[in-house]
Amino acid sequence: MKIRKVLDKRVGNTAYFKYLITLPKEIVENSGLLEKDLKVKKEEHKIIIERD
Repeated sequence: MKIRKVLDKRVGNTAYFKYLITLPKEIVENSGLLEKDLKVKKEEHKIIIERD
């Protein structure tokens, strides 16, 4: 898996970025979280995605 920084848009001299995370297809489909509102938190060296 990877986290990528991509250019979202540029307004004047300001560039806005967003981050994309590529997740394994099987994990996403079996998680029951598809199309749900999610929240994310950081703990030590982990990023945790959970249902809101």
